Amino acid sequence: MKKITLVSGASSGLGKKMAKLLCQKNHIVYVTARRKNELVNLQKECLNYEGEIKIICGDLTNTNFREKIISQILKEEGKIDYLINNAGFGRVERFEKQSINDMEKMFNLNVISYIHLTNLVLKNMLKKNKGKIIHVGSVAIFVPRPDYTVYNSTKSAIYAFNRSLRFELKNTNVSSSMILVPKIKTDFAKNAFQNYSQEECKKYVKNFNKDAENPEVIAKKIIKKLDSKKEIIIPNFRAFVCYASRYFPETINLILGKFFIKKNKN
Repeated sequence: MKKITLVSGASSGLGKKMAKLLCQKNHIVYVTARRKNELVNLQKECLNYEGEIKIICGDLTNTNFREKIISQILKEEGKIDYLINNAGFGRVERFEKQSINDMEKMFNLNVISYIHLTNLVLKNMLKKNKGKIIHVGSVAIFVPRPDYTVYNSTKSAIYAFNRSLRFELKNTNVSSSMILVPKIKTDFAKNAFQNYSQEECKKYVKNFNKDAENPEVIAKKIIKKLDSKKEIIIPNFRAFVCYASRYFPETINLILGKFFIKKNKN
């Protein structure tokens, strides 16, 4: 029997790579995002795979749309084996300059959509006493960078949510994990620096991607650990170092502070 998986934010980047890999592994993968043309392209790319890509296009910040996604999948398939909360975005800017509009959008997509989708699928998973929920997190939880203040907060919120949820799921066969994702080469940087001039944006995106990881490599490692029962899924050594830094946060903050001051002076 095919596994039924929902991947949010699958129109590009890590979400798209994970959806393709799952389709190769014979999953029926429901993908959602706002850009329908990108989802259609993904569907075409997977036509010869063992699984199948099914599209539900819309805005994940909309409560009714999130409810529609889950009700449609359950109506068509009768179950959801895996929920991968991947959709998200960030804005890189000094906190005092960030707009309330950007703040609300980040929390609505990066936090509320994750929590609500989890709530909606959990009822079915608990009824069947089987299922896996995965939240795409960030190394920013343990190594917060300046100018990412609100984005860092959204990822930290999901980290806390996942920890609490795991206690509630302790005596069930349903599990919840967070992936600690390092910097990867996706559209994240291009969107994150939108509030800067075109020239500055281009420069900052180039610097961001200089040492960023290949999303396909990270996606493969995540899918390999899809059924892991661990609280945190660590896809590479860089993510492991960031996770380990929770034992000496003041040292990390000191290093970041000196780097940030030096960068501003230059």
